[in-house]
Amino acid sequence: TPSPIPDTPEPQSFFKVFGEEPIVPKGSYGTWDDRFTDPGAVVFHDGIFHMFRNGFRGFPATSQVGYVSSLDGYTWTKQGDEPVFETKDVAYAKIAMYASSALVEEDGIWVIYFYTWDSSSFPGSSVIGRATATDPNGPWATDVEPVLLQGSAGEWDEKQVLAPHVIQTDDGYIKYYSGTDKEGKQRVGMATSSDGVQWTKYNDPATTEAPYIESDPVFQPGESGSWDANSVHQPRVFESDQGWVMFYRGTKDTNGNSMALGLATSDDGIHWNRSALNPVFIPRDIPGAAYFWFHNALLVDDTYFIFIEGDISQTTQIYLATH
Repeated sequence: TPSPIPDTPEPQSFFKVFGEEPIVPKGSYGTWDDRFTDPGAVVFHDGIFHMFRNGFRGFPATSQVGYVSSLDGYTWTKQGDEPVFETKDVAYAKIAMYASSALVEEDGIWVIYFYTWDSSSFPGSSVIGRATATDPNGPWATDVEPVLLQGSAGEWDEKQVLAPHVIQTDDGYIKYYSGTDKEGKQRVGMATSSDGVQWTKYNDPATTEAPYIESDPVFQPGESGSWDANSVHQPRVFESDQGWVMFYRGTKDTNGNSMALGLATSDDGIHWNRSALNPVFIPRDIPGAAYFWFHNALLVDDTYFIFIEGDISQTTQIYLATH
């Protein structure tokens, strides 16, 4: 009798998980981050790893952002016990705000791109916003309006735009993000900007019918029955010597409980090809974990650092895997 096919196939030995303990733990009992923490936004600047991690006590529930740093990406130090950026600092965040991407401008201004969580229903409602500071410890000032909104009714991203990853280029900025339709399916979109504030979504002129009238995703879920058949989201994109590289989270089922990380490559950042190695990471790569939820990544000195929110016994902490 043939063996049953597992929900998520075994990954190749692509990533090496660092140790068995989290690199950034949740907070102690009674603190703002005593149940869940995820890697939020990460940036490597002036030889130092910086992480603006999200901490929260329920979901969906108000979230705060704490600041931690590292000299090597492996050993991290909390820069104070209190958050540096809070949901209450975002006037248009109805339930929560989650940091997702960070960069440092040439003039020394620090920037965090975040997404809101504005509804407890599924699929919910989210927009993408921007905050700036002269120091990573803050104070952080939020732009008055979101920098990216959902599409119109019937579009592929009509419910949510979330989990952005912003890249600085010689020509401006590129943002990869997740978009959610009315059925809860997520795809990866792209937008460009000259200043990091005003954004234009990618739109293929060849597609003129719903759900791709206003804009188009650049990466779609996999074929029916595949490990990423339901949704692809949380894009983390890098321009390397070999072309464009994207790590993404994929889910197989509509409830999102079967998950893995995938790898895709591109020559132009728009047309992507899945790797034959997929999936490259699954929850049980973290000792004792049943799930992983949010992830982020850095490319530093030819090493990919993947920071992952591992779920053990319905509480989450931040783990590290490298390639």
